[in-house]
This record gives sequence, C-alpha cells and structure tokens, in this order.
Amino acid sequence: MKILAFGEVMMRLMPPDYKLLTQTNNLEYLFTGTGVNVLSGLYRLGNEVYFSTVLPKNSVGYAAADHLRKLGINDKLISFKGDYMGMYFLEVGVGRRPSKVTYMNRRESSFGKSDIGDYDINKLLEDKDAVHICGISLALNSNTRNCAKMLAKEAKKRGIKVIFDCNFRPSLWNENERALAKDEYIEMLNLADVVFAGEKDAELLLEIECPSNLKEKEKLEYLIGKMRDIFSIDLILGTIRKGQGEEQQIQGYLLNENGLILSDLYDLIIYDRVGGGDGFAVGAIHALLNDYADDDIVEFATCSGVLAHTTYGDSPIVSIEDIERLKNGIYMDLIR
Repeated sequence: MKILAFGEVMMRLMPPDYKLLTQTNNLEYLFTGTGVNVLSGLYRLGNEVYFSTVLPKNSVGYAAADHLRKLGINDKLISFKGDYMGMYFLEVGVGRRPSKVTYMNRRESSFGKSDIGDYDINKLLEDKDAVHICGISLALNSNTRNCAKMLAKEAKKRGIKVIFDCNFRPSLWNENERALAKDEYIEMLNLADVVFAGEKDAELLLEIECPSNLKEKEKLEYLIGKMRDIFSIDLILGTIRKGQGEEQQIQGYLLNENGLILSDLYDLIIYDRVGGGDGFAVGAIHALLNDYADDDIVEFATCSGVLAHTTYGDSPIVSIEDIERLKNGIYMDLIR
C-alpha cells in the first residue's frame, strides 16, 4: 500500500542515563514526529511510504531528510525552506519520577511557517491509498491548519482514505484558543474516515456529555460511539492504559458499525515510552489497509503498540513476525 503522511519533523534531544537537563552536558538526538513514526513503522511492515513536510534549508534539514531515508521513508515530496526545526527535550523518568517533555520553537519552524504554496497537492496525492494527518498540525497556526484541511478535502474527493490522529495537546493551544481548537477539530473529523481518539478527546475537547452512571466499558462505548455518529466516521481506534509505574497494562479498542471490540490485555515493559501510541497506529493502519478482520485489526494494532514500547527512539522498528508472535502468545528469549 502507498501511504502519505503530512506533518512535522522534530529533533528530539535527550540526556543519557535517566539524567535531568541540569545534571548533564551531553545530549543524544534523533529526528522524530508522529508522521515519521507512523511511516517508519509501516515501511517495516512492507508498505510504500511518503512524507510531506517542510524542513529547514540547512545542514539540520538535510540531516533530517537523510534520517528519514534510513527509516525507509520516501523524501521526494519534502520541501526545504527557512532556518529552524521544532525541538523537544525528553528527560526520561524512572520509578515514581515521570518523564518530562519540553517543546521548543515549533511555531517558528520551517514547517510551522509553511503555507499551501509549499505543497503540490496533485503530486502529493498521486497513486496514494491513504493519507495520515496528525492533529498537531491544527495547533501550530492557521497556515498549517489550512494545509492539513486542504489535503484532507482533496483526498476525500479522490476516494483516498483519510486517517486522522487527534493527538490533542492542550499545551499547544492557549486558553483563548479553546473554542477555535474545538471548531478546527470538528472540521477535520467531518473529513476523516478513520480516527485515532480517546475518551478525553470526546469529553474535554469536543465537550460530549456522558451519563455519570456508566461503567468503564459502557462509558468508552458511549463517548466514542457518539463521536462516530456525529461525524460519520467509519472507524475509531485507541488504547486504554491501566496501572502505573512498572506495572502497566494496555488494551486496544476498535469501534465501527459492528460495535465496540476490545483486544486482550497486555503487560507493558517500557524501555522508551514516547511513540507507543504511534506503534498502535502503525499496526492498525497496516491491518486495516490489508483487509484484516475487525478482531485481528485491534489485536494486531495492540501488539504493535506493546512492542513499540520496547525499542529505543520514537519510531517503531518491529516486524510482522514480531507482532504475530506476540499476538499468538509465542515467547522467545533468543532468536538464532
């Protein structure tokens, strides 16, 4: 399958050995972003993947493009303009201390300052089976919002599947933009065929009210079901995390016209937390585009997400064989 992602490339900078920024003079860096993570994972599963973004026209931008190529992502649709790239610092938590992410320079980045003239929509959508758009594109500014919506509208006209990851980040919207955020998400959700979303998106962002007497599964089914009905979405997927610290579990869900389907509950061993949700999305998109049955889509996606927590960096690097082994309950501590 041929999949295009639209979104931001970021530089991740991380102190080694669980240190805080105040404790080190050394930082490890890599290039990441929701679209990067999803495409790299889909490439590992045998798909043809393309990224649409704008990178700075300097050594940092060229290094980012080189990194994307190493991940199997086609960079021929990327433009180079401007001087800056968005960054985030990740201080990895341990024990009771949570991990902390600090964002820098996102609105001033080359992607943040891009506009519709930087993208050849016809070329972007040529021969594509699906388009993936991250909700963070709605948060940066009006230009990136307009680009994301234009791409979704054109894809919809051509019968290309529109996949939207809500990825709502309150920290990227100020208090005065709350109504704007809701309106922008509503417009995008009306264009989407497949959506990754959770209860918080329905309640806190879209302000869908839920009866207070519903239990956990009933509440999820009610809120996500309302969201699906309001926006005529084919399929909504997401994950439920349970537990805390070193004892966490994850369960995937899928809701379509056949109702709510839950995966098995899996224990999580977390080596690198960031990008775990993207790992779930990778498995879901691959299974969906390859016509897996509903039960298999949610199980395959959840296993993909579980394994994404076990590898370094944001980008999933697991194979179909890895996912199928976990899905089928096959444990191997050494493969020779």
